[in-house]
Amino acid sequence: MKTRTPAFALVLTLAIIAPIAAIQVPHTRREFVQAVAAGEGATKMETMIAERSFDQVYGLLERKSSACLDLEVKRSGFVGNQMEVSSSDYNPTLKRVGGNRAEFALQVVHRPRAIGSTPPPGGLYIMAADLKAIAKDRMEVVLYTPKLK
Repeated sequence: MKTRTPAFALVLTLAIIAPIAAIQVPHTRREFVQAVAAGEGATKMETMIAERSFDQVYGLLERKSSACLDLEVKRSGFVGNQMEVSSSDYNPTLKRVGGNRAEFALQVVHRPRAIGSTPPPGGLYIMAADLKAIAKDRMEVVLYTPKLK
């Protein structure tokens, strides 16, 4: 009868852990955008043209992003015979980066925090957008998101 050696178990464990350790959590908006643009993980990049002026779209986002997206979602339920409570706090940011450009990001903080890499301040990045005027009444939006399929 063959027995497996501790060395075999160590090699197998390292082979399983190595890909997990290679996963990097973006700690800045720039890192998130670069990772999505490079096609990392289950993400996609999409470019859209809006037939609106930059100022119109920026003003709308400025008014609505906090009102609609700055929220906390609370959940509770029984796991076995014990009640568990968790929440997710969503944090949108919008800033001009020039007269005709802007950056949007949406982050989320999960409570309790999952095991793994420490998330950046403001939470894990789950969406970003680059906004740029390309004409007087036309602008480009580049959206960086997870794939939902």
